[in-house]
Amino acid sequence: MPNPFLIETLPPESPFCDRDAEMQRLLSCAESTTNVVLFSPRRYGKTSLALRAQWALARQGYVTAYCHLFGVDSAMDAASRMARSIFGAVHARESLLDKGKRFLKVFRAFRPVFRPAPDGLSFTVEPASSEDPIALLERILGELGDFASESGYPVNVVLDEFQEVTRLKDSAQIEGVMRGKIQGQKASYFFLGSRRGILLAMFSDRKRPFFQSAIHLELPPLPEEAVVGFLGRQFKKGERKCPRAVCAEIARKSACHPYYVQRLAREVYDAAGRELSEADVDAALEVVVDTERYAFEAVLARLTLPQVRVVRVLAEAPVREMLSGGFIGTCGLPPSSIQFARDRLKQEDLIEQERESSLWKVVDPVFARWLRRL
Repeated sequence: MPNPFLIETLPPESPFCDRDAEMQRLLSCAESTTNVVLFSPRRYGKTSLALRAQWALARQGYVTAYCHLFGVDSAMDAASRMARSIFGAVHARESLLDKGKRFLKVFRAFRPVFRPAPDGLSFTVEPASSEDPIALLERILGELGDFASESGYPVNVVLDEFQEVTRLKDSAQIEGVMRGKIQGQKASYFFLGSRRGILLAMFSDRKRPFFQSAIHLELPPLPEEAVVGFLGRQFKKGERKCPRAVCAEIARKSACHPYYVQRLAREVYDAAGRELSEADVDAALEVVVDTERYAFEAVLARLTLPQVRVVRVLAEAPVREMLSGGFIGTCGLPPSSIQFARDRLKQEDLIEQERESSLWKVVDPVFARWLRRL
């Protein structure tokens, strides 16, 4: 029996833990052509949820385009990625669109290119002219708007890691062009991002083009009851006897973090016998911490020494005030250094201040556990 717990982007038809309310909100927004900013810490399942929503929308006749912007390095790169996702989406719908080939002719900024590849044909796009890259980006988005208006088919676009466009040299101009073309389209856009501070600033700053152009939808930690029920069903499917108390221990030690729920349960499933115990959870958690340490070491390597000090102290115990005498004394740093480190760590989404408790803490619970072991 294959391990029932998946740790990559979940296929749309795979078992999902909760997120029913968020799923319905996304579908409702798509139907009303309302744009959404979907945000959460890293590895909370934003991409899986958005793709699941697009899968449901496609079954309703939508044309759905998914564009991943992580690592985008130029306006031309952004325009090309958009064009590839749009061509791919329209091409995938041709069997259902009686006028598919005619609608493909709407898109003239780029042309599709098919080349021989070891496994058949590879697909890419090329600019149809030598226009300025930002002009090409403006054209491809305008053409998508024309398609949504003229085809009569509903359109949904996911722009994953959207905050990455802020890293580009012409970011302000790019944001302005994108906002101008997206505004008023008969299409819905889902803007995803895991660097929450940067993403939300794009939609909350009055001076930015995307100000108040989309509703905000945050993914919180999973509800513990939903996690316990999900784990029980999945272990049963995998022919493992997992008492409710053990499922609850997995939920607690993963802090109901979507990725770590699956990650920890996967290790428990692989290492334990037919009947699971809380000791199996403890052993599996050590495996998870050990195997994640390479990523955690890379995170620390890019931080300054004051930032490392601040995040380590927070890992030991969350605090309500980072400029208190006690915290300053524990860190052994001047207040100005702590304040600068706090702002940078928050921007990088490594620490956060909980809304309800006002406590500052390390975002990633396993990262915090690893830091406490140093």
